Amino acid sequence: MLIRPSTIRPAITFFAIFVAMYFSELASFSLSVDEEVAAFRTDASIWIVQGRWGAYLIERFLITHPVMPLLAPAVFGAGCVAAYLLVMDAIGKDEFTVPEYACFAVFCGFPSWFFIVEFYSNIAAVGIGLFATALALWLIAQTDFSLRSPRFLGAVAAGGFAISIYQSFAPAILVLGIAISILQARGDTEKSVPKFLLRVGILLAGAILFYAMGNAIFRSFTSMRNEYFDSLSQPGFLFQHPVIVIERVLQAMGGAYGLDKGTYAVVLWTIPLMLSLGGWEIFRGSTHSRLLSTAAAFVSLLVPFSLHFLAAGNMPVRSLVGLPIAVWLFVYVAVTSKNSRIKTASAILLAVALFQFQVIQNYRQASSYLVDKHDTLLAGAIYDRLSVTPGFDAKRTYALSVFGAQPFVTNYPRPPDSTVGHSFFEWDGGNPWRIAYYMKLLGYSNLNGTTPEQVKQTIVRLSTMPVWPAPGSVEIKDDIVLIRLGESPSYANQQALKSTANQ
Repeated sequence: MLIRPSTIRPAITFFAIFVAMYFSELASFSLSVDEEVAAFRTDASIWIVQGRWGAYLIERFLITHPVMPLLAPAVFGAGCVAAYLLVMDAIGKDEFTVPEYACFAVFCGFPSWFFIVEFYSNIAAVGIGLFATALALWLIAQTDFSLRSPRFLGAVAAGGFAISIYQSFAPAILVLGIAISILQARGDTEKSVPKFLLRVGILLAGAILFYAMGNAIFRSFTSMRNEYFDSLSQPGFLFQHPVIVIERVLQAMGGAYGLDKGTYAVVLWTIPLMLSLGGWEIFRGSTHSRLLSTAAAFVSLLVPFSLHFLAAGNMPVRSLVGLPIAVWLFVYVAVTSKNSRIKTASAILLAVALFQFQVIQNYRQASSYLVDKHDTLLAGAIYDRLSVTPGFDAKRTYALSVFGAQPFVTNYPRPPDSTVGHSFFEWDGGNPWRIAYYMKLLGYSNLNGTTPEQVKQTIVRLSTMPVWPAPGSVEIKDDIVLIRLGESPSYANQQALKSTANQ
């Protein structure tokens, strides 16, 4: 289906829309926090530790150095286009009009995507995962269906592989399945919403089982652990504090659907309005199973947040891969309504929403550009100061011991659930390993982070030094460079101070 001659021209047009939505990402190379480590990574098994063995396979055999400009976001774009074409085919759309093209901008460019697009090391694999999700549902969208058929087994494998790339594709499979079932029934009265939803449920169960089996196999080859990933799983917290979890989930939903500016730095007031119009159109336009279709549609708005209940109500926005699909369903139904008033109002709201998406994207791009300039200049200034510090030898390698952080201050928004606009010199309160890795990427190759013992050796002196950029804020002690970037100690600094005080 994807290589049919009639598909090539629409595919090019869809990719052009993607380029328009993500031009700033495709044309720049702004590193986010964590990518300074990923750029030096030689062992992709970190993904296995996180249960993402599909991401491991992609980095191990396909994109061995994912932190690179252009290619990573372009692969994500190709995945979006391929997935959208499969969805359109599954709902029986052979010819595309303006609504299909316009709604694709929501499918691939809803602002929640921006939170994962900022990570080059993730985004290519996520694009492949989105394609695998759509492929799984396309394979079961045919009339003939058997649990033992090759199509179903292929669908289970595709869905399981998508989940292995990012566990958030499990709820995304359900969301996209709901969307396809509603749109199929809307275009063909012979299509049954309950029957297709049952197929989706069976597919999801099989995909999760396939993923779990693969995860058990891959985890048997490593004994490593990831404290951050392990900390996300807190199912017991839900039973102990259900009210708190529900409040957190509702707050996350409000921000994700644009009801406040805390998530995107912009109030997406158009989204709730289009959700209302789309929901009314689903209820009004359904010829049978009206209540089920409407209920399923609104459930799709809740499903992307299902993992929040297992994580004490706290999950990063980048985990909401099913959210753009749910919003797209409502928007697409509204702009293709047979009611001229709903169709016109929705078209106007969609145009405004797409403009808002670009405002959000450009805010993020401005913050990324400025913090990149800040960090590049600061790294050069620190190394210049270091080069004139007594005892410096360019041929020697130094450990970097840091006290405090050097924050980046700007009047552009810095989303709290994002690394955009945040400096390498301020993250974690001033992390010497992050700073050293970042400076190595810039060519200052004779710097490393410090061991806990080296931190203890220097913490007392660091705590009494003047703060950067004052004279004396950089010193050399044997093979350790001491830098005091800020007044307030980081958590690691506090622990080292307590340890030395107790000796």
